[in-house]
Amino acid sequence: MSLAAVPAALLERCRSGDREAFERLYRLIYADLYRLSFSFLRDHDDADEALQETLVRMYRHFESLKQVEKFPSWAMRILVNQCYTHRTRKGRHAYTPLDETTEKEDLEVMFQNGAAPNPRDDLMNKELMARIRSAIEALPKRQRMAILLFEIEGLSIKETAEAMECSEGAVKFNIHQARRKLQKDLAAEWRSLQGGQERGRVEPLHEERNF
Repeated sequence: MSLAAVPAALLERCRSGDREAFERLYRLIYADLYRLSFSFLRDHDDADEALQETLVRMYRHFESLKQVEKFPSWAMRILVNQCYTHRTRKGRHAYTPLDETTEKEDLEVMFQNGAAPNPRDDLMNKELMARIRSAIEALPKRQRMAILLFEIEGLSIKETAEAMECSEGAVKFNIHQARRKLQKDLAAEWRSLQGGQERGRVEPLHEERNF
């Protein structure tokens, strides 16, 4: 379940210290939080450790969540901080390469193509998804995080800023810079895969959403 879809009543029970309610919340959000943790850390053991630390902190400090509607950005901020802390403690300064299957479904939201699937299209899509993953991987850390939270996780500009603990202007700047770099890097690849024939187009990355 997405963080935004968690029932307010359940969150209120968690705020009151209800352990059973938190265990239910844990079951609802674990998969989504793990996916995001892994997208930052690129290692299953590291992602699991950072997520466990995140959940412990959430449980201990739930009373600090004053407005339950802010739960998505509150939870994301804790997770982001734990991922940063974990990476610092491990002494890692670069993301490891993305694998061939991770994030495929999420990254496909960046592209719209109305053509019916066929073997050639499927091969082109796989090649393009691999190129997109590599391009995102090459982004500076803040740009990559902004793109992941805003474009992939669907947080608003305000929620992304809260999760990254920066201004909304900084988020917009990072997203703008990331989009420019991705579109520039991917344009030649897309034309190459097209084989010189026009068939659909790369859509702007949520260009009109929120700003």
